[in-house]
Amino acid sequence: MPRRNKVKLELFQNMSERKVSFRKRNTGLIKKLSELSTLCDVDGCAIILNPFNSSFDVWPSPPGVQNILSKFRHMPELEQTKHMSNLETFTQERIQKTRDQVRKLRMENRMIEIEQIINQCMSGGSFDFKNNLNLLNDMDLVLSQNIQELNIRIKALKGDNFPQDTPMDG
Repeated sequence: MPRRNKVKLELFQNMSERKVSFRKRNTGLIKKLSELSTLCDVDGCAIILNPFNSSFDVWPSPPGVQNILSKFRHMPELEQTKHMSNLETFTQERIQKTRDQVRKLRMENRMIEIEQIINQCMSGGSFDFKNNLNLLNDMDLVLSQNIQELNIRIKALKGDNFPQDTPMDG
């Protein structure tokens, strides 16, 4: 299936293009809302001001919109605003999520770096550890975790038949 080009999200300067786009997108939005309502059995409504003839497009109908808005107004305020987001909170949430992803990737990269250094040292290579106490501490942590994982695997493979006096810690 051919892929459509992405539309640059900016105001159409040509008024006829703007009208055509409004009409098509408005129809598409109402269609999607209708599908969502039907397929997922949810209440939904839309009030869209048509800027070209100063009228309102209302879906599903004016009484239907009034009914849904009435239900909404009678909900406790906490319920009304629970899933609402403004641009500022949305941006803050995205920034925090991105920071968390960056932190996680940095940790993963650090573990890969440490494992590469360990492999280099184990294969006879050398590494200058001078003034690198953090690296040594991180290597100790990674090696301790690896030893712990190996002990768990050995224990599972042997069916928990270790003699009681055999130390399991590295």
